[in-house]
Amino acid sequence: MSFCFFLSVLGLTWLPGCNSPDITPVVLRVMTYNIHHAEGLDGKVDLERIANVLQQSNADVIALQEVDKNTERTGGIDMPAELAKLTGLNVVFGANLDNFQGGQYGTAILSRFPIESHENHLLNQTRKGEQRGVLQAVLAVNQGQLLFTCTHLDHKADSAERLFSEKQFADLFAKHTALPALLCGDFNDTPDSELHKRLSKKWTDAWRVAGKGNGFTMSSDSPKRRIDYIWLSSKKNFKVRWLSVPKTEASDHLPLIAEIRFTPAPRPMSTPEIMLLIIVMTLLSAIPIGIGATIFISSRRNRK
Repeated sequence: MSFCFFLSVLGLTWLPGCNSPDITPVVLRVMTYNIHHAEGLDGKVDLERIANVLQQSNADVIALQEVDKNTERTGGIDMPAELAKLTGLNVVFGANLDNFQGGQYGTAILSRFPIESHENHLLNQTRKGEQRGVLQAVLAVNQGQLLFTCTHLDHKADSAERLFSEKQFADLFAKHTALPALLCGDFNDTPDSELHKRLSKKWTDAWRVAGKGNGFTMSSDSPKRRIDYIWLSSKKNFKVRWLSVPKTEASDHLPLIAEIRFTPAPRPMSTPEIMLLIIVMTLLSAIPIGIGATIFISSRRNRK
């Protein structure tokens, strides 16, 4: 019996999915930034200026809003690809508007970590207006995973559309419940709003944890509103160290940066690993039967 148990443990330990490596916490620098299609306060479209802001932040993961791709107004530049080239980061793009000035318009995620998968969800709307979306990316961080999310909600004075968007978040995050998540972006609403109240029931506003001052991000020439946020899904996985809102005239928004001590979620077993586990367990379960049969045959022979 002890021999069989030893073999079982040995088999499970040998399988990569059953012998999860120690998950080491990592210090993440996170940024969210509405880049206003790279148009600064001077009215000039300057993507290199935006790239400089990103590089100076030394951010590991970045959520960008109002990103153009091959549009006429920005000279046909593929902004996501160009920013990835200028910063040396991985990138994914979520198009919320197609056929916009000959190109696309939406959000983007830049990451120093490998991007394992991504999906852009177009939000349902209560009325006609600019299409909004939620871009999600699963990042491979220190042998574990992080769900990083970028969004840009409706800008109208009344909050009806934003609240309707928030109701859809639960379904969008349902299949990633095992992963710690960051929800970043331009929410176009202030901390005293109904939207903030509802989000706070399931998420933690990073600025409320470690921010100093008012955290105003809009508008960059005379900031008077805090509408850009970094939300945390769990205080267990995220420990916020500090936040800052650096001054720049590269966009009509100011960037929001946070440094966070993050403990990644263990990587789940892959399908091949699960199949291998089933095979090994099947083989191991047959060992006692084989031993029993051997003992029985041996005892019969001894009696003779």
